[in-house]
Amino acid sequence: MAEAKPEGHSDPSANPIHSFLSSIQQFMSQPFTSAGRQAPGNAVATPHRSRGARRPQAPTSSDPPRLSEFSTSAVPSSAWASLNFMVGAGMVIIQPSTNKIVVLYDTQLKYWFFPRGRKDQGESLEEAALREAYEESGYRAEFLPLYIPTCAPLPPDVEGSRSRLNTEPIFITMNPWPHNRRPGNGDGRTQPGEYLTMWYIGQIPENAVYNEGTGMADEQNFTSHLCTYDEAVRKVWGQEIDVLRYAWSVYIRSLRFQEEQEARQSTESRTSAQTLSSGRQLSVAFWHPLSKYGG
Repeated sequence: MAEAKPEGHSDPSANPIHSFLSSIQQFMSQPFTSAGRQAPGNAVATPHRSRGARRPQAPTSSDPPRLSEFSTSAVPSSAWASLNFMVGAGMVIIQPSTNKIVVLYDTQLKYWFFPRGRKDQGESLEEAALREAYEESGYRAEFLPLYIPTCAPLPPDVEGSRSRLNTEPIFITMNPWPHNRRPGNGDGRTQPGEYLTMWYIGQIPENAVYNEGTGMADEQNFTSHLCTYDEAVRKVWGQEIDVLRYAWSVYIRSLRFQEEQEARQSTESRTSAQTLSSGRQLSVAFWHPLSKYGG
């Protein structure tokens, strides 16, 4: 199956981050949604892995505003106690040498997905993303630096534009869980809550080694597959379609942006070399004739 092919692009403007954002919007010109994409009949969402597709609701005057074309509507201001939320991390793993994506398949529940899971106590989200990627996929992934549009500011001691390579999260998904889907919180009770997952983009090398048996006991039925983008977007479902499409757009646009930057630098280097060469020729033309006169 053919891989997704990039289409034409325009030269970045004087403001690279604005140009990059505009390029992504052009690349993803068709709005995407998970509506109508149903979960596999025997796949059951759990607190560890909540994968229900979004259910669009009829808009009302009180609905939160829409965000970018990549996101659903904003959510109302909320406040949740620790017994009512879980935080997790997931990763879309790309093999840059082949432009393929690691997609997992649950041979028992019969569905495709990306590695993700809950953060352990004392663990950072980045550590959780790398751990889950290894446990569930069998590959030791690393973060893939890309030109990720982010609202995160630069550290105080770093100057420059935010339009630089970074490994910030690319997506966040939120899924509620009912009171009967979570183990007791320590005092015998169960509570409903919200499960928030931060998504990252990772990478594996061309010679990546697959390790068997890296998952938990209930993850031994997971198998890993390297798929083209077209294959992957047909296999995953629910919110992970949105995650994949945005991750791929960021990846493709980053490649193009890097190529444009390198082409510009190459052009500037050639121009500088030509100018320097012309200057040297001019210098020789002026001073060489005088040398025989001792000038």
